[in-house]
Amino acid sequence: MVNILCTVLHSLLSCLIPPANLLVIVAVYQLMRKQPGTSYIYILNLATADLLVGVMCISEALDDILDGDFDRSKSFCLLRISMSMTPCIGSILTLLLISLDRYLAVRLPLSYPTLPKKMPVVLSLTVLWMLSFLFGHLPLIFPSLQQSNYTGYCGLLYAAKSEYLYTICFGIFAPSLLVLVCLHVSVGSIAYLQHKRLQHACAQAGSLRSRLRHFKALRTVLIVIIGFSLSWGPYLVGGTVQAACSSCNLSDPLKDALFLLGETNSLINPLVYALHSKDIRSHLAKLLKCRAKGRVKPLASNVRTVGSWDGGWPEAPGS
Repeated sequence: MVNILCTVLHSLLSCLIPPANLLVIVAVYQLMRKQPGTSYIYILNLATADLLVGVMCISEALDDILDGDFDRSKSFCLLRISMSMTPCIGSILTLLLISLDRYLAVRLPLSYPTLPKKMPVVLSLTVLWMLSFLFGHLPLIFPSLQQSNYTGYCGLLYAAKSEYLYTICFGIFAPSLLVLVCLHVSVGSIAYLQHKRLQHACAQAGSLRSRLRHFKALRTVLIVIIGFSLSWGPYLVGGTVQAACSSCNLSDPLKDALFLLGETNSLINPLVYALHSKDIRSHLAKLLKCRAKGRVKPLASNVRTVGSWDGGWPEAPGS
């Protein structure tokens, strides 16, 4: 019964995740053609990583239907795990870049528009995917991280040693989440101070309104981060407990329920941006030809909010 349920859920995710992220990619790409913006590039990168997770859901659904025939080979199992972990690492690192860029926009409102944008974005994304590929494929790059007694049951701790899980948890996810929390706490304190200043300094209202727009944009990022933590957090915690506790038996929940929960994050992200980002929501509605009266405004009315390489940013949801 559990296997049937996992097969059904994997099939649903494989049918929902790729189309949802493809819609976001198309919408963001068309928005970038009208007026490029660095925030759109990072969102495009996040949607691409989630799309790759959806592609891996297809292979997992096929494997469930074929009753694990793909798992007989340890090399194929490790390749599947590596290709699943790589876009997940890419997602969390992309969220880190988005938050860092938002932090700079709020912290340096006057000098931020003059900062170079194009080269740092290209360089940061190149480094991001190099790190994602390296950490995601560590068991294939270093055979010492592979389990020597593979039984044909494909799971992270069945095919790779616990050192690999420790590396992922404490080398990527934990530091990234810690930095994300610190950035949002810092931006929250700045928002509080600027809100008080806005009440007493009308002469600076223009600059402060610009900052407030960035604060609103961070709400969407914060929702995405919370979704990521709730989705992948249980899997990482459970994997760490299993790796540290030899008498615990969490292998089946890790392979099935918890990993499946983590993959749903790739469906949550496009839904968050479709519902909470005004520009993307408007363009998605235009693509789907289902614009609701009074709920979604025409794209032309929002063109002024789209960012550019000169420092502009898309208007935040709810603004």
